[in-house]
Amino acid sequence: MLNFDESRVRQEHENGIALIPAVEKVVDDICVEGYSSIIFMGIGGTYLYAGQLMHTAKQMGCTLPLYLENAADFLYEGTPFLDDKSVVVIASISGDTPEVVEAVDKVHKAGARVIGYVEKEGTPLYEKSDYLIHTVGGEYYFWYAVTLRFMKNKGQFEKYDQFFSEIKEMPENVVQIYKDADAEMREYAEKYCDEPLTYLVGSGNLEDWAVCYGMCIMEEMQWMRTRPISAANFFHGTLEVIERDIPVMLIKGEDVTRPEMDRVEKFVQTISAKVTVFDTMNYKLNGISPEFRGMLSPIVMRAAFQRLNVHLEDCRKHPIAIRRYYRRLNY
Repeated sequence: MLNFDESRVRQEHENGIALIPAVEKVVDDICVEGYSSIIFMGIGGTYLYAGQLMHTAKQMGCTLPLYLENAADFLYEGTPFLDDKSVVVIASISGDTPEVVEAVDKVHKAGARVIGYVEKEGTPLYEKSDYLIHTVGGEYYFWYAVTLRFMKNKGQFEKYDQFFSEIKEMPENVVQIYKDADAEMREYAEKYCDEPLTYLVGSGNLEDWAVCYGMCIMEEMQWMRTRPISAANFFHGTLEVIERDIPVMLIKGEDVTRPEMDRVEKFVQTISAKVTVFDTMNYKLNGISPEFRGMLSPIVMRAAFQRLNVHLEDCRKHPIAIRRYYRRLNY
């Protein structure tokens, strides 16, 4: 397989599993101390990763005071849910995203605490996190552990222990997903890498993944023009601009919103000749109970799409590390 480091992939997901006990202790300590609100905060990809867990929590019936804020909007708008007993949760690979750094300073001025997943040591967010979780490649597991531990401690996830016992199987499952997805992703990249516009549709806990992939990978890293849209909103505008030669990428998961995607798929298959369906149901998850597959769709889909990254990079002859403006100019 092209540019596939199996040991690195496995290790990153094992790192994610390894951080769970540390997250549990942090959340348990906070629950003992008490809190008024839990605010997930991020920008770009981190905001969209957190959003996927917000969907999952909602579908599970979570009634905690759990909120999602964009860091840049927060700097101007603020939020009425922040006070000195709030807990703000962030994640950052670089550790120095300007909007998040400034937002954390504002949070601290309010007297609130920050749980931070930060990969790069010695960075501003590494230093500013009141409760630091540090590893490489474990961001999804961080969001799952934070969200579900708060829910468990409030009596809102009775199968918590079973879920986290089974999630230990994901590193091996993810490695296999990389392998199983490779041919399909290579075929997609070869067919559609030079399209002038691509529509991406997702629903539920993959709605934000569709936005994330379109914005953070295809646009930022490949300079491809995209239009992500939720399945819920697709029939309120976007359907009118789908034509025979318009590529539509359907990102289907297994949560309760899957019928929304079925409805979109039925429509676009009658209009466009360039429809591609990526479906988490096509991948085996050994050791995972069927009831948890929908919850884990974000990890599954990200694993599959890591192979699309590689093949888009190869077909377009455009290394994903190259940027024209992002972190290149002052803006």
